[in-house]
Amino acid sequence: MRYAYRIAFLFTFFFSCARNNEQHQILDEVVLARIGPEVITIQDFIRRAEYAIRPDFCRQDNYIHKKIVLNSLIGEKLTALEQVKYAIETEEDDLDSYFKGRKEQAMRQLFYAKEFYSKVTIPDQEANEAFKLAGRRVKLKFLNLPDMEIVNKIKQLDSSGVSLDSIYQVLWSGKAPSKEMTWFDRENQELHDAVFSQNIKKGQMLGPFRTDDDTFMLLKITGWTDKIEITESDRELLWRDVQERLKEKKSKKEYLSWVSGLMQGKEMNLNSDVFYDYAEKASEYFFKMDSIKKNMLNQALWDDIEFDTNSFNVDNEVDKNATILNYNGDSWTVEDLNDQLRFHPLVFRKRKMSRGEFPEQLRLAIADLIRDIEITKQCYSKGYDTHWSVELNTAMWRGSSNSKKYLSRLRSKGKMIKNQEQWLTFMNPKIDSLQEAYSNDIEINMDAFEKIKLTSTDMMVIQRGVPYPILVPSFPIVTSDNRLDYGKSIN
Repeated sequence: MRYAYRIAFLFTFFFSCARNNEQHQILDEVVLARIGPEVITIQDFIRRAEYAIRPDFCRQDNYIHKKIVLNSLIGEKLTALEQVKYAIETEEDDLDSYFKGRKEQAMRQLFYAKEFYSKVTIPDQEANEAFKLAGRRVKLKFLNLPDMEIVNKIKQLDSSGVSLDSIYQVLWSGKAPSKEMTWFDRENQELHDAVFSQNIKKGQMLGPFRTDDDTFMLLKITGWTDKIEITESDRELLWRDVQERLKEKKSKKEYLSWVSGLMQGKEMNLNSDVFYDYAEKASEYFFKMDSIKKNMLNQALWDDIEFDTNSFNVDNEVDKNATILNYNGDSWTVEDLNDQLRFHPLVFRKRKMSRGEFPEQLRLAIADLIRDIEITKQCYSKGYDTHWSVELNTAMWRGSSNSKKYLSRLRSKGKMIKNQEQWLTFMNPKIDSLQEAYSNDIEINMDAFEKIKLTSTDMMVIQRGVPYPILVPSFPIVTSDNRLDYGKSIN
């Protein structure tokens, strides 16, 4: 439970590890390897190994597999350099928009990490109170209700001693649904605070709490268990997790308050006729069959292609010169909106919605797009576009893309390649040759490499609420060689 939470939050730490006065120059202590002009940081190595699924031949946490991981990442950089060297023609315009979007997302995340998260402190008393509840698992039953009138009637029945199961039986038949919550679960904050209160009692009714889909939730506490960490190391780990969670909670609150101030006084007005025509056409794209979207995700998982199911190609169906909205006195045409979506895909607040809900959710997604544009302006004004961690993050994605283009060209020549084993037999000598050719330009920090610890856990990390949810490119399958007999050591 706690491990998964830490993994999700480490992305923020990647961006917050630099000193304020070293914004534009990468710190030597974070460099694991240099390959000509390219850099692999210690964080890059860990993230690429832990946040994407590695192949079987380097999936374990032993030293040999760790060396294969390093060779693979260096191999990706070498093939990317070869791609640039030979200047293979590609659809650069589309990719440039993608990398711009990637860069600006990293800028916003860095801005949050440095301007808010890094400045938050948690008093010991607050952390101690949370620590007492951090091992708690609360059992409860719940009802999702459409309006407050029904909520009030059910609360009256509950106060009269009528069980939630009896109420549910009358309304829908069967027993009321149940769930368990832990202190680390990412629930509505008001709901979370109510459930994890020192004063809760078994049988207590909590709520109503408004949900994302504008319904109301009532909770009935049925019991709980408290897990007590026995060992000192487990207690220390839990203490750190609690502090991280509290820091995130507090910094997020302050950040949202800042965003609210930033957007105060700004207005977005939709041209109803054009907007609803656009929404109707866009909904046809959005509501593709779930199986198609799943196939897209699977391909993104393995091929490193981020299919965007939340952007729409309706240029040929809606007049691109028609004004779809007005923002702060500026008119946006359909073409203007689509131009923005090329590097900032829409992010919907609701992951599941009906067709009837789509226009309103589209309106909110466009509003959030405009909000991100304003935040990005602040990031540029503060120079976050030139921060080394942002530039390296963008370079990681661009390098992965260039490597795949190069490998695609090689694969087209290997007509007999039918499986991974044959592919590695084909690629190993080519990577060996590139290692030799670039040997004078390769430096490896072996001291840092020896200290890195990996797990053998398969995992793909996805971020929510951002235009580009996939955290790192898929693992590069370019070599199975574990020899580090090239380059030189970084002193």
